[in-house]
Amino acid sequence: MARAKWNTKTPIEDLPREELVIAAAVRQGASLGLPEAWVRSVFRAQIEASKTVQRALYHRWQAEDAGHFDDAPDLAQTIRPRLDRLTTQLLRAMADNQAVLHDSNRKADVAVAMHPLQARALNRAAAEQALAPFLSPD
Repeated sequence: MARAKWNTKTPIEDLPREELVIAAAVRQGASLGLPEAWVRSVFRAQIEASKTVQRALYHRWQAEDAGHFDDAPDLAQTIRPRLDRLTTQLLRAMADNQAVLHDSNRKADVAVAMHPLQARALNRAAAEQALAPFLSPD
């Protein structure tokens, strides 16, 4: 996503688009029995984590005086459809694991399960942002 935005000089932050994405996730989550506030929290965290990664990349590319990326995928044709599929997968996983994820007695188990995701993250701060709604107390 960062390379596509970099190439087109598109700003990292697009609040109207972000709200559309969150609203769509809330609608889809409602059909799976997921609480609106939780879906909003999770998807806001995912978006903020993505922006953290993009800002770090932009900063690096500015320092390197990077030019156009020939291998950047198209935002509308490639990236957004992939994100839509990931949204569906994430919502289904949330629904399938809702009982465990909301069980205050299982927070330590959830943290252990999420640790490999944090350890492999390219940007630790972004990983912490993305996982926070799953690890914090309700």
